[in-house]
Amino acid sequence: MELLASEGIGRVILTEQAMPTALPVAYAVDHGTIVFRSSAGTKLAAAVKGTVIAFEVDSFDVHERAGWSVVVTGLASVVEDPEDERSATDLRIPNWVEPDGGKYIRLLPSIVTGRRVGSAHTGPPHGTPAR
Repeated sequence: MELLASEGIGRVILTEQAMPTALPVAYAVDHGTIVFRSSAGTKLAAAVKGTVIAFEVDSFDVHERAGWSVVVTGLASVVEDPEDERSATDLRIPNWVEPDGGKYIRLLPSIVTGRRVGSAHTGPPHGTPAR
């Protein structure tokens, strides 16, 4: 979770028309969950249904040939409670592609896996603030 908190762009991985797809999103880590926004479409439809999705974040240094990848799998849900929505707004997740700001979606992790490649020292610097 520390590695996830060190980045701000990840990929939501889910099924669209019976095929796997990965969609980039800006996100924040909030009390052990992942929060991102979505307007009407595949991501929001999955969250409304309470679908199990995956979320992937990575960081690689091409020159050092080192990096890491973390995959989180869990249930997606739409943030509906007004207090939870205010808390999600306070996370200040950048709004890159959602013209109306969209709805907040929360991913509750069930499985967290990851791997490092190359140097054993690849990761966020010590003291990196959590988002």
